[in-house]
This record gives sequence, structure tokens and C-alpha cells, in this order.
Amino acid sequence: MSKDGRIAICVMAGGIGERFWPLSRTMRPKQLLAITGERTMLRETIARHAGLSSPEDVFIITTKEQSDLIVREISELPEGNVIPEPCGRNTAPCVALGAALLYAKDPESVMVVVSSDHHIPDSESYRATIEDAIALARQEHALVTIGVVPRYPETGYGYIEGKEEISYPGKTKGMKVSRFLEKPPLKIAEELYKTPGVFWNAGMFVFRTKDILAAFERFMPESNSALKEITAKAGTAEERAAIENYYRVVEKISIDNAVMEKADNVAVLAATFQWNDVGSWTSASAHWPEDEKGNRLKGEIKLLESENCIVGNYHEGLVGVIGLSDVVVIRTGDAVLVCAKDKVQDVKKLLTDLDEKYR
Repeated sequence: MSKDGRIAICVMAGGIGERFWPLSRTMRPKQLLAITGERTMLRETIARHAGLSSPEDVFIITTKEQSDLIVREISELPEGNVIPEPCGRNTAPCVALGAALLYAKDPESVMVVVSSDHHIPDSESYRATIEDAIALARQEHALVTIGVVPRYPETGYGYIEGKEEISYPGKTKGMKVSRFLEKPPLKIAEELYKTPGVFWNAGMFVFRTKDILAAFERFMPESNSALKEITAKAGTAEERAAIENYYRVVEKISIDNAVMEKADNVAVLAATFQWNDVGSWTSASAHWPEDEKGNRLKGEIKLLESENCIVGNYHEGLVGVIGLSDVVVIRTGDAVLVCAKDKVQDVKKLLTDLDEKYR
């Protein structure tokens, strides 16, 4: 182990991917589906970090319901590296849990926090950016977030605005963060797209575990004693009880709202690699073949007089579409989704009253 401490990859993999219904289900979550390539999204995520960290320093934080599925999917990870949360509490408690356990292993460790459902085709550029983020986090004791240079005015992403540049031993442009912005309406997104120093918030973070734990102590003091107890009990028979207790008292809140928007040592790196959070059928279909009428198609499909449709057939047999435009059609073995393209973000609303067998 170097004097700078180990580098750990912390993968947040607790979501279901409700907007990918009917393909994604409670016991077949999005991260365990091969949506953008031949491998599952979780496997793609882990492969992307090859060379940055050793396999024993890759940790996956997920739900109790999904933990066994993930252990089977990523069987090469050491026992204990798949960490189930007692319940969902958004991303701040998830990051805090990972930091507390990693700090117990190595107080000088650096953690790279990523989601399990991002698509990043250029792994080499990605790793170079993360290496620069690690260098910046170590030099400045900064809480580093990765901002992606916008390719178009997007209303589905949050934004990060940088201010003055930071000098550090890396090639990726680093800036102090001025502010975080929530998902904007189109008019504001068009303005942000044209503004220098503004980035998409990709939800990726790099920091020394001691620095993020200090931030949790400052900004979430009401649950900090329970968080410290996780570190104290890590690796013992009492570790699980400490985790359960922390999740009983901690606030349900995102890492952005809890810490990143409040801290004064936050930096953003201006990554230029292509990035997609694959949050809906629209974003997933960008990786499917496109015909001459703008239809994105996957599987055995026949279209007539149709344009700008997204049609995915995940079952045996044929799907036929006639005379439609701007619709989404997804067929699986026991369910079919049909919706307007501009309603894909509302797919999860369908699940509210569905029978359990379809969820």
C-alpha cells in the first residue's frame, strides 16, 4: 500500500430502473441488464475501472433484495464487497456507508463513487479523468465531482457551474464549484448550454474518505455518531447492527443536497468523454440501429408508414407497427409498453398500481 492510501471504487447499484419497465423489474434491475452492449451495465461499470484499483477494492452498495443477484453476477469479488443497505435512503447515506467502511480499512484511502447504470464508451479517457480527480482530491483535500461538457441543451440533467480554475498536476481542467443547478426548463437549459464553465452533473465523485467523512460530520451532525459506530465496528460481528442503526436515524437525502451544495472545498473536473446515464428508453435507444425514417429498433420488428419510433422486442416472434410516429413500444414475455416518446419519463408512474407479478 502506498503512503497515499488505497484507491477504492464504490459502485451505487440499488435502483430498479423503473423507467425501463417492462424489461427492468424488482428482481431483474436495470444494472443487471445488457442495455447498451453485450455485458450487463454493472459489468461494464466494473470493467471501466480496470487498472485504477484492484478487485479487492471494488465495492458495490445495493439493496437487500438485490444483493444475492449481484453476488452471483459479479462472483469474482471478495466476500463482503457487496454491501446491502437495510433500506433505501438516497445517495448521501449510501456514500457515507461506503466511506465509513473504507476508512476503517485505510484512513488514507480515496474513494471513487459511481453509479452502475452509466454508459461511457471511451474507457481510456474516463480513466484519465478519474486519475486526475484522484490527484486533485489528494492535493487540495477537495470533494471532486465530474462535470461533463454539454453536447446539447438537456432538461433531464442537473448542471454544475464552475468559477476560477485550480492548478494541480493533471491535464483535465479543474475548477472550483460556484453552484449546483437542478434540472432546468428548456429555456434555461439553452442558456446554460452556451455558458462557459457549465457542465452536466454526472453524479460521479472522488474524495479522500477522511474528507467526505468530515463533511458528513459538519453537514449531517444528527446521525454522525451512528456513522462513526460503523467504522468502529467494521469487520466485527457487530458491523451489521451498526449499519442497521445508522439507517434508522439518518436522513433520506442525496449527496448533492446534503454535502456538495454546502461544502466550500468542492471542485469540478471538465470531462470531455461521452456520457449517458441511460435513464429512459429514449437514451437507451440511442445505442440501437436507426432506419431511414428515424426509427430506433431492437429485435424482430416490421414497420410500415412509421417514423421516429422506438421499438424494442425482447421476446420471440414479431412486433408490427403501422402508421405511428413518436411512440415507444417495448415487448417482453409478459408485458407490453406503449407510450408517447415525450412521456417516457412517466413510465414509472405505471408501476404504482400494478400487480406484484408485473413489478
